[in-house]
Amino acid sequence: MKKILIGFAGAVALTLSAPAGAADLAARPYTKAPIAPPAPIYTWTGFYIGVQGGGAWGRSDETFFGGPNTAIFAGSQNYDTTGGFVGGVVGYNWQAANWVFGIEGDYHWADINGRSAEINAGLGDTYFTRIRGFGDIKGRLGYSTGPALLFVSGGAAVGDIQHRYDGIPGNVFIQNNTRWGWTVGAGAEYMFAPNWSAKVEYNYIDFGKSTIQYSPVVTNRSEWTDTVHTVKAGVNYHFNWGAPVAARY
Repeated sequence: MKKILIGFAGAVALTLSAPAGAADLAARPYTKAPIAPPAPIYTWTGFYIGVQGGGAWGRSDETFFGGPNTAIFAGSQNYDTTGGFVGGVVGYNWQAANWVFGIEGDYHWADINGRSAEINAGLGDTYFTRIRGFGDIKGRLGYSTGPALLFVSGGAAVGDIQHRYDGIPGNVFIQNNTRWGWTVGAGAEYMFAPNWSAKVEYNYIDFGKSTIQYSPVVTNRSEWTDTVHTVKAGVNYHFNWGAPVAARY
């Protein structure tokens, strides 16, 4: 009986000491869950510069006013032009919500050329067109979905164009001039890194009319209308001057 009482007392003592032992343990440290970084906020607002280049194809439509075409004489002709170009661009964008408004200017060194069929059968004389450079000043309207931008554009275009009539020796006429026209286009741009974007763009350009006067007779002349389609790719650097700091990529 005495052994039973001693064992019961020991059990009671052990039970009473357990809460006190738990109270002596150090409190478990509390660790906050890591805060997820905020999603990047993209902006297209600010100045940018870039390089670009591509290919072009078009038509040179020549009309000769000295006489009608015949079986052996083709004074009026239409012929294809093709070639490539490389150049630079500078511009500025304003972004409001998802809409992006911009203005930009560019210029390209080019070699876009083509030659007509023979004018006088068997004599080898031809017309020749070369676009040696071109550029534009245009407005842009785009819609942005974060780093991506889809846009349309339009404005004034300018070209450094050479037209030439290659006849028999001593009968060559050359005209070099700067022609103003217009352009429209569309493209897509993507901001792939802080301050950097890549783009592809299509443009249609009409350079208006050019004239070669062959003699003092007003009707003895040729008029050209030159149009080209261009596809270009480029890379732009965005300074983000004037953009809110919190809204940077």
